[in-house]
Amino acid sequence: MHENARANRAAALLSVASNTVLMIAKLIVGLLTGSVAVLSDAANSGGDLVASGIAFAGVRAAARPADHDHPYGHEKTENLAALIEGVLVLLAGAVVAVEAGRRLVDGSAGLVGVDLAVAVMVFSAVANLAVSARLRRVARRTGSPAIEADAAHLASDVWTSGGAAVGLVIVAATGWTRVDAVVGVAISLYVIWIGARLAWRAAQVLLDTALPPEEMQAIEVVLAGFSRDEDISFHALRGRRAGSKRHVDLHMVVPPDTTVRNGHAMSGRVKTAVRDALPNTEVLIHLEDH
Repeated sequence: MHENARANRAAALLSVASNTVLMIAKLIVGLLTGSVAVLSDAANSGGDLVASGIAFAGVRAAARPADHDHPYGHEKTENLAALIEGVLVLLAGAVVAVEAGRRLVDGSAGLVGVDLAVAVMVFSAVANLAVSARLRRVARRTGSPAIEADAAHLASDVWTSGGAAVGLVIVAATGWTRVDAVVGVAISLYVIWIGARLAWRAAQVLLDTALPPEEMQAIEVVLAGFSRDEDISFHALRGRRAGSKRHVDLHMVVPPDTTVRNGHAMSGRVKTAVRDALPNTEVLIHLEDH
């Protein structure tokens, strides 16, 4: 198995294990204490668990080589997984918002075992901080959008768990139980925003949105160097992303007396230079003469 594929798979499994443990712990403590903030965070972790499972399936599918039915490969499976992750997180946030809003209007029941609930929330924040940092490092190295989305989920959980802990401390200090519901509403709105942002970003890749301006500019700098040093020019430059891979195509105009052999040699040098500037990039060049 390719090294990047192994790293992505290990990161996805780590996320699945972490979310499983945290979801169970939060659910148990939330039911024991009656805290809607803890239950909100448990629902968030449940959504993340499903999302992590989808990410795991996505990175495995994306690692498969191209075949007859998918001649361009399976890399977009990761973007599809990231889109589903975002939608699931958004829905989990919406469900929690409804319940927290109801508790805010009706009033929360008295809480018990607040110390235990605070301890679980703090543990959750620390665990998610460590796991998200690990996943972010893997995503930075492999370029995996599914692992990047998972890292963003867990990073958002650091804030939601921390916010829940602060709210519970205030409840314990003041006895105003509606603070617990207010924190639950705030957590749910933040989760909805995170889910919507992840889904939007994944959808843009699935719709073949152009590469970011800074990446297109890096390619243009490479092409400008060749135009300056050799009697060639370029036009019709396009770029898109599929999973962790970039796809770039362009037209290269060469002198009319250029042989096929020399033309392909020049295009090979251009491809190598583009890949050096932007690793993991597939480059397709169409040759034209003046």
